[in-house]
Amino acid sequence: MKLILNGHVVPLADDAPQQTFDGRVLIEDDRVVQAQQASDALPAEFQDARQVDLGDAFIYPGFIDLHSHIAYNTLPLWSHPGESRPYLNRNVWPRRSSYGPEVSWPAYMLSRGAPEALLAYVQVRALAGGTTTIQGWPSYNRRPTNQLVRSADDEKVENSTDRVRTSVMTKRTDELGPYRDALQTGSFIYHCAEGQPDSTVVNEFEDLANANSLRQRLIAIHCNALDASHFQQWRQRAQVAGDDTPGTVVWSPFSNLWLYGETTPIPDALENQLNVTIGTDWGPSGTKNLLGELKVARLVSDDRGWGLSNFELVSMVTRNPGAAMSLCWSEIGGAPLPVGRLQPLALADIAVVARREDDPWDNLIAAREEDVSLVLVGGEPRYGSRDLMRACGVTRTTSVAKGGLSRHTVLTHPEDKDKEVEDRRRWYFKNVLEALDAVVEDPRSSVDLLSAPTATSDPVAATRAGPAVDRLQIELDMPGEFGQAAGKPPDDAEVTVPAIESLRHDRRWRASLTDRGFHNGLLDGLDQFYA
Repeated sequence: MKLILNGHVVPLADDAPQQTFDGRVLIEDDRVVQAQQASDALPAEFQDARQVDLGDAFIYPGFIDLHSHIAYNTLPLWSHPGESRPYLNRNVWPRRSSYGPEVSWPAYMLSRGAPEALLAYVQVRALAGGTTTIQGWPSYNRRPTNQLVRSADDEKVENSTDRVRTSVMTKRTDELGPYRDALQTGSFIYHCAEGQPDSTVVNEFEDLANANSLRQRLIAIHCNALDASHFQQWRQRAQVAGDDTPGTVVWSPFSNLWLYGETTPIPDALENQLNVTIGTDWGPSGTKNLLGELKVARLVSDDRGWGLSNFELVSMVTRNPGAAMSLCWSEIGGAPLPVGRLQPLALADIAVVARREDDPWDNLIAAREEDVSLVLVGGEPRYGSRDLMRACGVTRTTSVAKGGLSRHTVLTHPEDKDKEVEDRRRWYFKNVLEALDAVVEDPRSSVDLLSAPTATSDPVAATRAGPAVDRLQIELDMPGEFGQAAGKPPDDAEVTVPAIESLRHDRRWRASLTDRGFHNGLLDGLDQFYA
């Protein structure tokens, strides 16, 4: 299929990353054929292609979120009552008495009671912010029926195999061998040194060093306990190993400030040539999507006097994470696959954002969810306004109406996942919300219903989870208490599941920032972007 998007193109291309122009993006199947200026002649093979007029909107590469825990992204922000000091590191806050009842148990109930609906909802939430790839999927017995965005954890592109290893839990030096070996041909995405400077979690970095794992393909999440000497060590060890550059740091400024009162020293990472990207973390201590996290990054840079430009910040959600993933999403020994940019042979992952500012970098920092008008993944329209989805030739959509946002997406009923595409029924977003709301209203009954052998005789249960045969089962990826994975709440515990969050950084969410967390009021500044 050929498609032409007409608007203001922001290619972030390798040969001219800051060049933008009025023009068009030519797409064939799942790839960008060319991004060309409006004055250029249209190639003969595209003369009859479907064209979509986007006016003066900006056409960006789709945004890449290299750190999340998506199964928790229906939950509101969490803070333990009466906590007066920032946590030392990530081993502390899961021990708090409110963590299980307010985070772990609700997430467990939703993952068991409505797994298909849960993963559909959190993907739509990501799309609402222009995200086309996200890291941090739960473990599952099979992929969800609706795969709307790419998974950085196990995506296979071209003829590549899955060459990404991940670990949320800390590994000792003697356990890191298989992950180190994987860095020869693939990537290792690893939570590292999450906490305050000089906290004991710095030892996680030292273990990586001792295991000879400080390499170009290492993607280290957080690193907020590190300093310039650690990033210098990473650069030097990567050079000794023969790598062109050191690896990737995933910065989650909101979550760092919310939990620890400090964040990753980004200028030190950049000075040592680290590839810096941005990730949202998760609902309990993060923003709703990368549009929100970009605004936090802007606030932090201004507050700390770091001088990061908006172009640099936009690169952290497009071309920078794209460079990291291109090492895994191409055939071994083949040319790197262009990711996170709009140039020939690049993945046709695209976010169209309405114009608030004339400068494309300023525009994305200012953008809100209502400005995201179209999102394509692999050349396929997955989310957007009704008019633009239809202009792209997609008519079997469902309306996304939640928290004042009105868009359309494409969902397939879970029971029809094995049918031919033309025989699959639409799954309405209102049914997704109904399935989640059923768990909110009666968590234990919802989980018990879907555990029963006769569950598929109940149409509501079938809508929530799919048929009993090959029903989706997911396992959460964050601790329920120190040293343990999130699990089932005690049989005698009263479980409350919070109402499902809106898709936007709405006024209610922003109000919940005040006098909570350990950001000293810095995050209150998000209001200025939504006034």
